[in-house]
Amino acid sequence: MGLFSNIWASIKTKNIDTDISGYTALFNAQTTLGMKNAALESCVTYLARLISKGQFVFKNESSIIDSEFDYALNVKPNPNQTASEFKVAMVKKLLNGELLVIRDNDKFYIADNFVTTYSLDGNTFSGVTINFSSSNVANAPNSGPYAQKYFDSVFTQGVDCFHLENDNIGIKKYVDSLWGDYGKLFGILITNQLRVGQLRAKINIPVNSDLDNKEKIKVQQQYASTLSDKLLNDQVVLLPEGDKSRSTYDEISSQKSATIQNQITDFGALKRIFTGEVAGLIGIPPALVLGETANNSENLDLAIESAAVPIGNKLAEGFASLLIKESGYMNGNTLQMTGYKTVNILDRADAIDKAGSSGVIKVNEVREAVNLPPTEDGDRFIMTKNYEEKGKNSEDT
Repeated sequence: MGLFSNIWASIKTKNIDTDISGYTALFNAQTTLGMKNAALESCVTYLARLISKGQFVFKNESSIIDSEFDYALNVKPNPNQTASEFKVAMVKKLLNGELLVIRDNDKFYIADNFVTTYSLDGNTFSGVTINFSSSNVANAPNSGPYAQKYFDSVFTQGVDCFHLENDNIGIKKYVDSLWGDYGKLFGILITNQLRVGQLRAKINIPVNSDLDNKEKIKVQQQYASTLSDKLLNDQVVLLPEGDKSRSTYDEISSQKSATIQNQITDFGALKRIFTGEVAGLIGIPPALVLGETANNSENLDLAIESAAVPIGNKLAEGFASLLIKESGYMNGNTLQMTGYKTVNILDRADAIDKAGSSGVIKVNEVREAVNLPPTEDGDRFIMTKNYEEKGKNSEDT
């Protein structure tokens, strides 16, 4: 049954002494779904922002080369998005199932809707639309909830677009399945917490015996509704006291509900557990998303290696299929995504010195590893005398 089916069922089963609007069921559903969406969004957004720090780098063999697409990929892929926004959007689309990036006049866009035609010669995509913010087109005719840019062209995989699919069936489906268990537990916590400190009272409302049963119930409901509204909203409430023949109000406060443990701390614990489960599905150490500082550097390295690099490689391969021809690839041209982590060169000075002076890697490769731009004479090896073979004349190097 769907959400509104459950709400309607709850309405039909409500009795006259409780809420008959059905809003309680809707509120509880929104509350529990809110935690699920918050956990999913926090994990996906963390990974997307981590990958957005990466830079697309064109290389020939191991040397960094300039490309006419450097500006588009690393600064402004289209008039409406910066490179960071574009990368975040790509990662979110991919994690939610699939990603289609189209190339239009050397600008790149992320498709929101499209129709796929499968072919061994290359899949094609038609009916491509891009959704824009509804805030700018609230009164636009025939725009629906979002204004759309529609492309008449048919895009071909590897020619003017690339299409990627997530490794799994979609993170949302996994989370929905996981939430089937955690959501029930979270709903129970909410129900119990609402009973903690709950104001309770006994009300005796004598009604004229000449009234029929329905009218008696209506009078009692009106009195109870008025009294509860005043108790909730007025700072001072006067309750008239009389004999047994008149209406009476006997407050028992929270004597029984006080025995229920306050479970506010349980909400946070359950949220952390569920968020950790979602982070594990994506490949991020839960400590990063939860803000724990213990072994933060090691956890970040693990997140980059297990989650960021594989997705970054996918994106780089997708763009390479559009921007690098087969002949260029045969000549050693590649496209990579690097620089996910900011390195403090002062803290890594010893490692930088050993890597650069041992003659194993080039100067520009060392600079790339610490997120520094390449230099003109940096595509060369350097070896200090400490690493030279014994008896070898330094003039021969």
